[in-house]
Amino acid sequence: MRLLFVRHGESIWNEEERVQGQQDVPLSERGQNQSIALGKRLKGVEISACFSSPLKRAFETADLVLTASGNIVPITTLPELVERNFGYWEGMKIDELKVLFAEDFNRWVKSHYISPPPNGESIEDLMARVERGLKKILAQSQSGTVLVVGHSGSIKAAICILFQIPYQSFAKLKINNASLTIVEIQDSQSWLTLLNDTCHLHDTASENEI
Repeated sequence: MRLLFVRHGESIWNEEERVQGQQDVPLSERGQNQSIALGKRLKGVEISACFSSPLKRAFETADLVLTASGNIVPITTLPELVERNFGYWEGMKIDELKVLFAEDFNRWVKSHYISPPPNGESIEDLMARVERGLKKILAQSQSGTVLVVGHSGSIKAAICILFQIPYQSFAKLKINNASLTIVEIQDSQSWLTLLNDTCHLHDTASENEI
């Protein structure tokens, strides 16, 4: 089987550089265009199943990708795929965190994002949750091409789990909005064939990203 991991398109809070976590924020107009662009890239690819985080920005991305790619399959929502819980930081801008939570934020960065934010979720808890979600996906789909739409944190966690990467390396992975990561699985072995690819987004990039 082949897993197409997709991070949701840009959301309104991505645009404002706010910490989203598990807050239910919709896509921005640009995020919608990014999702459509990815769907057009996947046109001709037969998607047999789709699993998505239930948060709006992910579900809407899944719907737009499926429509633009010409695939008609139901979207199964999995709570295990939601973004990491960032506790008290959710809704705040990064610049605000550096002032209002300076000590906690510095400690979190130095720990390579492993320790939980105040009242938030640790890497270990995130990994355990995403692993449960992966088991559900693999139990329900043993073959074919499966679209899995999640978030930066949940996709990075899935990569660490599938390839037995120590969670200390979690912070070294980068997953951009509307990016495509492909994992092939056969006989319980996993192969990473594409990571964080965004070549389909050239026409949707802002000037400071070119």
